[in-house]
Amino acid sequence: MAWDLARRDLQAKYKRSLLGIFWMLLTPLCLLSVYTVVFGGILKVSWKEPGAEVSVGFVLPFFIGLSIYLLISDVVNSSTILFSSKRTYVVKSPFPLWVLWVANLMRAYIHGAVYAVMVLILCAWFSKFEAENIAWTAVLLSFSLILISAVSLILSVVGPFIGDISEAVRLLMRVLFYAAPISYPVSLAPESFQFLLWLNPLTLIVEPLREALVFGHSPSWGVLGALFVSCLLLSVLAIWLFKRIKGVVADVV
Repeated sequence: MAWDLARRDLQAKYKRSLLGIFWMLLTPLCLLSVYTVVFGGILKVSWKEPGAEVSVGFVLPFFIGLSIYLLISDVVNSSTILFSSKRTYVVKSPFPLWVLWVANLMRAYIHGAVYAVMVLILCAWFSKFEAENIAWTAVLLSFSLILISAVSLILSVVGPFIGDISEAVRLLMRVLFYAAPISYPVSLAPESFQFLLWLNPLTLIVEPLREALVFGHSPSWGVLGALFVSCLLLSVLAIWLFKRIKGVVADVV
């Protein structure tokens, strides 16, 4: 049932579009082109191998960060208005609310899968396609998807009760984008400010993934531990909130 809803959402989004689902490719490619020209071409921003002067360029490291941001932005923005936008299903349909949440995740993760394929193609193009890199990336990505899913469930259940949350989250995502090392490496920030970048949740997701996939560095136990604890706490909170609030969502949407 969730898959059918996700499929219908995708069909409705691209129904009247001449290019249809190809917009899933064109949108990230256009953003990649613009940022590459401005940051990579004009501003000469690039990533370098840690401890070496060998540059790995701008395109691949940036697109990894951009893909994560696009996925998270899609999930959280749609989650804040999920039950309100599906009011007919919430009020009149007999199936559980969590089906709508799963359907929304499926729709967003289909876009994420397209981004992942594009990242792997770039990895092969830049000769960064190594089994060990992919393995660590899969581990980190699994933790990241659990975190994103937990945040999505939290926003879905509190969204109908807080009218300003949708606009607030949109603004917050833009702030987090520029305050995270997505379009620039951490090393470009002054040392006294670098710790602030690590307070950004996007940094905690993007940097370990970039280090594993581009530079072949395995994540530290501290990073893995922090991700595991975050996944556990947010998942417990999300499930608890959903169980407490789901019964009255239909009354406020």
